[in-house]
Amino acid sequence: MKLTTPILPLVLHLRATGAQPLACALGAHIIVARASTEKPGTGTIGIIANRVANRIPGSDIVAVEYPATLGDYVESETAGVVEMRRLVVEYAAACPQGKIVLMGYSQGAHVSADVVCGNTEDGFPQSDPLSVDVSEKISAIVMMGDPSHSSSAAFNRGTSIKDGLFPRQNNAGCAAVQSKMVSYCDTGDRFCDRGDDEGVHRQYIQIYGAEAVNFVVSKVNGLQEK
Repeated sequence: MKLTTPILPLVLHLRATGAQPLACALGAHIIVARASTEKPGTGTIGIIANRVANRIPGSDIVAVEYPATLGDYVESETAGVVEMRRLVVEYAAACPQGKIVLMGYSQGAHVSADVVCGNTEDGFPQSDPLSVDVSEKISAIVMMGDPSHSSSAAFNRGTSIKDGLFPRQNNAGCAAVQSKMVSYCDTGDRFCDRGDDEGVHRQYIQIYGAEAVNFVVSKVNGLQEK
């Protein structure tokens, strides 16, 4: 699931995940989980995060610190879920008026989905969805090439009509946030569609990047306008 798309060094505020006091973003607080085997940081999905931050003044970006490894995928993905959930819960408590955006590519998409929907995939530790008082602080969730892709999910986009490698067994946990979610998966993707073309897995930024950015901006602005 390694991706090779380069990240342009755009200038934005990338807040570290250390034990410093939380600062509430004036725009969107974007939490990003990278794809498998990518170097620590925002990874390929950071391209979308950067574009959103450029469209929404006062936004910041936080990268989820987790292994993003393939050899111990279950343990790695589970660690990502724990860490992203912590980041979401802590920010929601510290910034009750905040607008949280979650993004993930490949394994990072799997992490993002499990955080908001709970984990119901076979072979993974089961977990509950975020509580409503926390999930209501989330403005948008963008997932690309999610191995937990379920062909019956209402928030699917792209050409795939098949389940991923680790399909979500129950989408009920997504109900509270599904109107804020979008999951891109195309036919042939090795991981989200059980296909045989890794090239498809790498193309989502190019094909759906603009659409994903517009989706997030519209959701954040819609929340602001309430």
